[in-house]
Amino acid sequence: MNILFSSLSGHDQTQSQHYLSIMRRLGHKVFNFSVPASLDDPLRGFLAEPGFSPGINLETIIRLAGFEPDLYLYIEPKGLIPRGLGKAPFPTACILCDTHTWLEARQKQALFFDHVFLYHCNYLRFFNEHPDGYVHWQAYACDLEIFRPVGKERDLDVAFIGQLHPQTERAALIARLCDLYKMNEQCFYSQREIPSIYSRAKIVLNMPLADDLNFRTFEAMSCGAMLLTRRVNNGQELLFEEGKHFAAFDDEKELFDKVAYYLAHPEERELIATAGLAEIQRHHHLEQRVIEMLGAVQQKPEQVAPIRQMSPAQIDRQYAWLYEYWRLVEPGLDLASEARRAGRPWLPLLLSAIRSVLRKIKHL
Repeated sequence: MNILFSSLSGHDQTQSQHYLSIMRRLGHKVFNFSVPASLDDPLRGFLAEPGFSPGINLETIIRLAGFEPDLYLYIEPKGLIPRGLGKAPFPTACILCDTHTWLEARQKQALFFDHVFLYHCNYLRFFNEHPDGYVHWQAYACDLEIFRPVGKERDLDVAFIGQLHPQTERAALIARLCDLYKMNEQCFYSQREIPSIYSRAKIVLNMPLADDLNFRTFEAMSCGAMLLTRRVNNGQELLFEEGKHFAAFDDEKELFDKVAYYLAHPEERELIATAGLAEIQRHHHLEQRVIEMLGAVQQKPEQVAPIRQMSPAQIDRQYAWLYEYWRLVEPGLDLASEARRAGRPWLPLLLSAIRSVLRKIKHL
């Protein structure tokens, strides 16, 4: 397939880099584009990269790609949703991840696309603007060429990678574990560093922020560690079997009891870790997910994105919301000017751009 692909550029922590590698590995022709990434903090995975104006038109991108696209694919966060996407003469698709943190924003983004792929099956019911068969559950998975067991010695009792805000229950719990067991340093880890940490761990502890089936679930098992995660009905019970592929806990007491038990019973722990890795390798690797996703689009290529049925004024409002959500000032101002010249309502668009300015100032 010929694919136009956009996601956050210059960011080591986004999963889009793995999708890009695998699509190309599978032989697809991919034109990768996004907004510019600034040199915000290179130690946290941000790299300066060239990019395009967020207000660019789809026709311009197609000319730059140099081929007739078969698909436009967007993976959040903050790639590029070009103007004119609702008139694309080919299917469009998005992958939305953080439905558990700001559902309404994901619902609004979904309106731009024909196919919507969600990481979390427990949020499918909230996306009802599309016909049946165009909103899909696609759990995350790892590129097994990167996330795999490396090295031989598992010298860490427990590994944890995640945000630890001061004065939170989560931070206090990890501090207690650090006092009791040998753990990795609690700091930021880039994507390339995570496999080596998890490959050193006997147990990887996962503490999802809400009811999300997060990346750590798959990364831990892909690296051959025993996953210990919160017991949540978020799809993990459909993909894996507790006690066979992973261990789980409901509360703090069960967490500490499970850590102590499985460190004291290495044969049981290694049996679970081995079974988890094998299940990942058989059924839950990113190459398989990409093949299934592209197959779903090819099977239903109809152009059903809600934005395709909207009036020009309604489309203006959708883009105005998007630019405000991303705190993009210039595209919002350009949108208001364009609407004014065309005789469409423009004052609400200008107000949206002004709010973008205020939000940007607030976050400086």
